[in-house]
Amino acid sequence: MYELNRVRLYSIGPAGARYADTVLDLRGVGEPVADPAPQQIGLFGEDPDGPVRRPAPAGVLFLENGGGKSVLLKLIFSVMLPGHRNTLGGASSGVLRKFLLADDCGHVALEWQHTVTGELIVVGKVSEWRGRQVSSDPRKFAETWYSFRPGPGLTLDSLPVAERVSLAGDQKARGRRRTMKGFRDAMAEAGKAHPHLDLVFEDGHDRWTEHLGELGLDPELFRYQREMNADEGEAAGLFAVKHDSDFTDLLLRAVTDTRDTDGLADLVHGFAAKLGRRAELTAERDFTAGSLDLLERIAEATVARESVREAHRTAERRTRRLAQALGTRAAAERDRAQDLAIEVAAAASAVTAAEADRTRHSLIVDELTYRHASLGLAAATTDAAALRRELTDARTLHSAWQAAEAVLRHRAAADRVARVAAAIREAELDAAPALAARARAASALARALEAAAAAAEARADTEEQRASELQEDGAKAQSDATEAATAAQKARSESEHLRQRLAEVEQ
Repeated sequence: MYELNRVRLYSIGPAGARYADTVLDLRGVGEPVADPAPQQIGLFGEDPDGPVRRPAPAGVLFLENGGGKSVLLKLIFSVMLPGHRNTLGGASSGVLRKFLLADDCGHVALEWQHTVTGELIVVGKVSEWRGRQVSSDPRKFAETWYSFRPGPGLTLDSLPVAERVSLAGDQKARGRRRTMKGFRDAMAEAGKAHPHLDLVFEDGHDRWTEHLGELGLDPELFRYQREMNADEGEAAGLFAVKHDSDFTDLLLRAVTDTRDTDGLADLVHGFAAKLGRRAELTAERDFTAGSLDLLERIAEATVARESVREAHRTAERRTRRLAQALGTRAAAERDRAQDLAIEVAAAASAVTAAEADRTRHSLIVDELTYRHASLGLAAATTDAAALRRELTDARTLHSAWQAAEAVLRHRAAADRVARVAAAIREAELDAAPALAARARAASALARALEAAAAAAEARADTEEQRASELQEDGAKAQSDATEAATAAQKARSESEHLRQRLAEVEQ
């Protein structure tokens, strides 16, 4: 037989009665165990302090209303009596699911101590929402049960509910919460490293109930406890029967297994709920069918209104942006106008100063120009006088050179005339025989040319006569006449040419 030694609750419970990481410790205050089992020496070699004692036989938990007393009992019974029909206080199917938030991985662990040997065993339950999202679908609510015998490597305090455990002595889990898979993997690694832990995981209600019976934790005892605490009354209320049928029901529940009838009861309960809502659902269907057309019109009007509102909001936003832009532009233009006015005033002052400087500079330039011109005039006058003197000297020298050149040219011409006359005389003396020979050759050439001209004229006459004869032959002798005419013309041309040569020779 086992007694409850400690309870650990982690990240579970409703918002008003939530257990972040709570341990209810009942150990070491009862009677010593009768036949204690051998205990292992501590991690650092220390011996156990005193005899092994049983947990407190009774205890009182003081909490205000809504503080979590019923929640504590429901969580304990959810480990020892799995299933929503065994929930303390009634058969509400969603009461345990309300104890878990979307990001939670809730843990309920119970440490039991044997009344005779003092051996410890831990049974617990882990639950979370699949997908980290709360849902009304019970299939998305995942839960599993486990048991192990605490020892080196794993105890109730060192459950891997978080990624690390604090070493400050407060036995609180620190770090990020593990998911159900992470917790199960960490437990499996501890079970492989320490086989004496006898780690067992179960996912089904029936298999877990059978496993509790194998461990020596009879779930039927907790069934009676649940019924006695159904209305938070005393144990005598369980056996207070008023009719024979009540006693018969109590006896049947005590000696028969209700697991086979629980499914039928759930099915009947579901059909009864649906039949009870039949009239309501029919009226709702008629109302929905009757109001569908009106709702569609309302929806269309709503869509049109929203579109108009959106257009209006868009126009308002654009108008605000335009007004803001215009205001910003006006402010910028005003600032710019002020800056320009300042710049214009500065420019006017600069122009006035520049005009004064220009007038002063003009006077200075005029004075410098006058002085430079005066100096230039004086220098030019001096240079002109010097140039006049040089010009007079140059003219005198030029006249002298001109007279000398005429004399030299006259002398050179006289010398050339004398030389040419002598050369002519010598040339005439040398050319006298050649001139005589030329005269004779010219006479001979003239005679030869006259003879050739006479022969050409005779030949031309002959050819003309022949042409006359050939013309008489008609078309047959046309070609001969043409050739004769051509030859006659050629002879005449040669005669004219010879006459021209003769004329040239005679000249």
